[in-house]
Amino acid sequence: MKKLNLNYVKRKIYKALPRKIRFKVLAHFLPDIKPELDDFIFRTAVTPEDYLSAFNLVYKVFLKEKFIKPSPTPFRLAPQHCNEKSRVFIGIHNENNKEKIVYSISIFPDSNDGLPMDMVFNNELDQLREKGRYLVEAGHLAADSTCKLNTMHIPMLGNKILHQYASMHLDADDIVIAIHPKFRWFYEEFLLFEKIGEIAKYGYANDNPAVAMRLDLRTMKKRYCETFKNTPLNKSMYHFFFNVRSNSVFLPDEHTHVEKRLLENLKHMYGFGR
Repeated sequence: MKKLNLNYVKRKIYKALPRKIRFKVLAHFLPDIKPELDDFIFRTAVTPEDYLSAFNLVYKVFLKEKFIKPSPTPFRLAPQHCNEKSRVFIGIHNENNKEKIVYSISIFPDSNDGLPMDMVFNNELDQLREKGRYLVEAGHLAADSTCKLNTMHIPMLGNKILHQYASMHLDADDIVIAIHPKFRWFYEEFLLFEKIGEIAKYGYANDNPAVAMRLDLRTMKKRYCETFKNTPLNKSMYHFFFNVRSNSVFLPDEHTHVEKRLLENLKHMYGFGR
């Protein structure tokens, strides 16, 4: 007899509940959202070593998840990484005076070269562009599973620096993402993303299925305020994103610039733009 998958049953029961009740259940079981972590900093990648370490982390995580196939060059990056306004954000753990990159996420502003998602979700993105929306894509997210604090705390601080850059530095209208359907519930229920498309095979992710989602940054504050108004502060996304300052997140007030020489080296190494 086939063994009953309790997690599958739990997900089915959870989805059958009314949304307000689902949210209360979710908020109850999720850990507190920490605005800062001891011995961790989150900042912009600026050196070649930062970039290569981040790209290598993404490669290792994606390979383990079977989102990519093995490659002789153990790095994962996209042509849009060469855009001078694109950024790679990294989470660094300092243990015994030794630093290690344990988290990475990239952000790509829309441009004439398009976004990585355009290869399969071009129609969905064009519908937003036709409304005058300025899009930025978040992707290439990876977290080191060996890190002892690799719970939701690390990704949430990564989200915080990502949102700050998208809103304050790029003045974007929407963050768009392409994710595996198994992650959809969290982005939809807790981060308030909306589904805009879905495909069965995404070539860029080794033919895994993908869901396209967006977060409207223009209405985000109001929606988070309404959704989390009765939630304790230590579990409130509204409080985390809009009210509390994090000493673990370092994002300069002024626009930061990635060295053009580094961008040119990326183009040369991987043949982008040839």
